[in-house]
Order: sequence, then structure tokens, then C-alpha cells
Amino acid sequence: MKIIGISGSPTKGGVLESAMTKVLESTGHEWELIRLSGKNIKFCRGCIACAATNRCVFRDDMDEIIEKIMEADAVVLGGITRNNGVNALMKNFMERLSPLFHRKMLLKDKPVALVSTGFVTTQEAYKDLSEFVNGFRMNEVGNIVTGGNASCYVCGFGETCPYSAHRAVNGDVKITNDTFYRFEKDSNCEEEATQLGQTLAQAI
Repeated sequence: MKIIGISGSPTKGGVLESAMTKVLESTGHEWELIRLSGKNIKFCRGCIACAATNRCVFRDDMDEIIEKIMEADAVVLGGITRNNGVNALMKNFMERLSPLFHRKMLLKDKPVALVSTGFVTTQEAYKDLSEFVNGFRMNEVGNIVTGGNASCYVCGFGETCPYSAHRAVNGDVKITNDTFYRFEKDSNCEEEATQLGQTLAQAI
């Protein structure tokens, strides 16, 4: 048994990746986490050639990713809420999975768990991911939504910018190590991730 995780986070070792790793480890099966941020994935151009072939006309890193997803017994997808929806890395990946949709619904019934994060707004990424996997007739076994961190924490202007998300949420206070949300310190969310991994394993 092998489970593939697809992370849409641009941050290696960040909140999303930590949560996804916990889910994957908790399955008790062999697993691999693929970071979209390090892949060469072109944008879908809407040519619809894949409707006839179930294969994209582009030759890039999506070839290997799709092969691994098809061979996997289950999948974990992770995205971040950006601008009231799932972030661009994950959205592009989702669009490039279109070849697996046409005529044959090649991911039908494959078990999938969803992990989403965000700062203040957290549910939007989950909603986009859930609509996507259900559209592909995958078997969504569950999800977790974790906390997240504002880009303003690390941009260098978070304490002074009049439009800072940090100031809007936390007020006029210093940004310290304690300001950051850390998945490993959220015992409730860690337990949810463990349970989600176990549920995913049972669905295989």
C-alpha cells in the first residue's frame, strides 16, 4: 500500500506540510509527499485535447505526478486559502488533472483526505478542494482545517503597515515567536490529523 500527498504550500516545513505529514504517517502505510512548489507545471491552456486521449499535450512534471497518483492506493491533498479560494499552486495542479476526468473518470472512488490552512479565513481552500474531488467522484473520507500565519509576520512591515493583517487581527503588538501558529503545538489539530490518517487507511 502506498499513499501520495500533494502539497500546494510554497513553504517547505510549514504548517500545511507539517499537518499533511502527520496525516500520512498516521496511515501506517508507505507514503510520499510531493511539493508542487518545486515542480515544473505549465498552465492548462484549455485546448481540450485531453478529452480524446486522457493525456495532456504538455510534457512536464505533471506526467510523473499523475502516474504516481494513479498507482497510489489513496491520496492526501493540501491547500492554503488565498484571496478567498485555494492558492494558485494547488489550483493549477487541479486544472492539470483534467485528463483524468474526461469520459473515464479515472480517479473515481479513490480514497482522498483533505488538509487546508489559512489565516483568519480557512474554510475557502477546503471548499474548493472538496468540490474538486467530489467532481472527480473520488471518495472524500474526511478533512482537517488548521490555523495559519499571515505573510505580514515575515514581510518586515507587519508591525507598521496600515493594511497589515497582523495589526488587524492582533492589534499594535510586536511580532514574536509566540505570534506564529505552529501545528505541532496544537494538540487538538494533531489528534484530528492522526484520526484522519487512520480513517484514510481504513478506506483503502
